[in-house]
Amino acid sequence: MRGGFLGVAVATAAAAVFTLLLNSSVARGEDPAVAADFQLFWYGALIVSFGVFLPLEQVVSRAAARGPLRGAAVVRPALVLLGIAVAGVLAASPLLGDDAATRAWVVTALLALAGVSALQYAARGLALGRGRLGPYAGALAADAGLRALAALAAAVLVVRPPGVLFASFVVGSALVAHVGLLLAVRRGRPAVAAGAPPHELHDVGELGVGHEHPRTGSTAVVAPPRTMTRAVLTLLGANVAGQLLLNAGPLLVGLEPGPDDVVAAYGLAFTLARAPLFVVVPAQAVLVPPMVRMVAEGRHHELRVRMAQASAAVVVLAVVGAAGGALVSGPAMAVFTESTYAVSPLFMALLVGGCLVHAGLVVGTQALVATGAERAVLVCWVTGLLVAAAWIAAAQLLLGASAPWAVAGGFTAGSAAGWVLSVLVLVRRPRSTA
Repeated sequence: MRGGFLGVAVATAAAAVFTLLLNSSVARGEDPAVAADFQLFWYGALIVSFGVFLPLEQVVSRAAARGPLRGAAVVRPALVLLGIAVAGVLAASPLLGDDAATRAWVVTALLALAGVSALQYAARGLALGRGRLGPYAGALAADAGLRALAALAAAVLVVRPPGVLFASFVVGSALVAHVGLLLAVRRGRPAVAAGAPPHELHDVGELGVGHEHPRTGSTAVVAPPRTMTRAVLTLLGANVAGQLLLNAGPLLVGLEPGPDDVVAAYGLAFTLARAPLFVVVPAQAVLVPPMVRMVAEGRHHELRVRMAQASAAVVVLAVVGAAGGALVSGPAMAVFTESTYAVSPLFMALLVGGCLVHAGLVVGTQALVATGAERAVLVCWVTGLLVAAAWIAAAQLLLGASAPWAVAGGFTAGSAAGWVLSVLVLVRRPRSTA
């Protein structure tokens, strides 16, 4: 199992490199409008895909680990989330571009991505639930690698490639990689799910009803579609709030009248600054199961101590990271964008520090999930989002700050508020899921 986690960690690191390559390939074009429009699509895609559909992966993986899954139990919540994603894209369409032509292709690409994401996260959930971490890691790397290499080829071979071409690579790579994942999962033998002892796979859980195996007499869980859908919708609010806090920045910066290179510079600088967040996914896989065991075994004091240590580490990393971001801001942006875009050292420091604090918020809320405090998770993310919105409004209306500075400050303040709240809730009142 350690090898499986290591494979996911390596694939996530590779995906991070490929994501930087994708955005760098777009930034190397001669037209700032193309880079700005793609940043609108890219951050909108993160909200639509990861923000809306991640709960599907979480619920499907948990149900698949506990017993057999009917097709309707996966299809129904996937269709519900698809409807929510489509409605959200259409409602936000006025924000997705300065002109009708840009809005048309951005909205079309996001709608196509929503359809692909329903398949993508269902396949990922099945792979995780059946313990197929190898194919899961392969799909992560293939998805990011295909789109990055295609973008690099387009940047080299195509004269002034349009933003819609790069968007098509994002949608196409996700489809190809996860059709392959689904085929691999369906053909292979189910393995024991990551982190779950064999006897735990036969308990009757909250996601389904028990059925006795005809030969072994053990009880397996068959998850009803309605129960799966309710579980997905329960997680959706917190996840969407988190993705809006993390990824709505370029969309908000784009609302302020100004040159296209302002939006492009913000999006590209944030892509660089958020590189530490790419380690959060494998970190969750390693850190959260021990937290669950601590709660189940009544080791609440140890959990408090671990979170206090993690909080101190977040503070130190945020300060050191902000200083490092300020120092390398110039050369990093020059290499990343071939000196096309630049941001001030202080601005990069604000973004890097905010991203590291946001990583602390992710780990803190995952610890709350381990203690069974799902409502507290929602409160933490919504609090962070509200603090960010208040900061942005105050900075612009009272201080006259530009949109990039206001949004970057709001992201950092909101992440800090949500993180502090998650630590306070966990330290004061950890509770068992039992």
